[in-house]
Amino acid sequence: MSDVTIKPRTKKRGYDLDDRPENKSRRRQLAKDDAWITDFIKRAPMGYFGTKWDDQPFVHPMTYWYDEDKHAIYMHGAMIGRRDANTKRHNEIAFCASEMGRLLPSNRALNFSAQFRSVMAFGEVAEVTSAEEQKHAYYGLIEKYFNPMELDKEFSPIVQEDLDRTRAYRIDIKSWSGKENWKEITDMNPVFPELDEKWHKDEAFPNSFGKMRPPPE
Repeated sequence: MSDVTIKPRTKKRGYDLDDRPENKSRRRQLAKDDAWITDFIKRAPMGYFGTKWDDQPFVHPMTYWYDEDKHAIYMHGAMIGRRDANTKRHNEIAFCASEMGRLLPSNRALNFSAQFRSVMAFGEVAEVTSAEEQKHAYYGLIEKYFNPMELDKEFSPIVQEDLDRTRAYRIDIKSWSGKENWKEITDMNPVFPELDEKWHKDEAFPNSFGKMRPPPE
């Protein structure tokens, strides 16, 4: 018998892209499937796009639409600007869309929380150069945000002058993930007095549901 002791492998803690892919959630119980992600990314009103210029990261809030057939996200932007420069220098891009629900108070500082849903996507971005795909990108944006306005009735068709004044971009998604934490009440301290029911109402805190806090009077 060998007297060599084999030590059990210990699970690696922390975060490392070599150990956990970019689209793998740490809290697996909150992860959602592709059908949920597809529905959410189609309905979310605003996306946040992460680009970079060498070592300097940037985040750009933008309208967008998701093309399920191409498994791609379309967005548009100015002819000259930071987003255009960044994406031409580095074609890697990250995307996030989220929804905030009610703020969840607790009688323990550690457990203050919020309801949320979110999607992250990772891929490569490219400028759309063909007139056909540019129109596809722009009409898709109009359909998402301005439906039920009708082409040729409430607005005129896209013409070459329109295409010459803006850029369209397509993000080919390589991986994505979705997460949801929408519990009604967060964890509490059982040995501390219970919260008054008023703190669990929708209107208890002004930032609930992603609303801006009113400006000071």
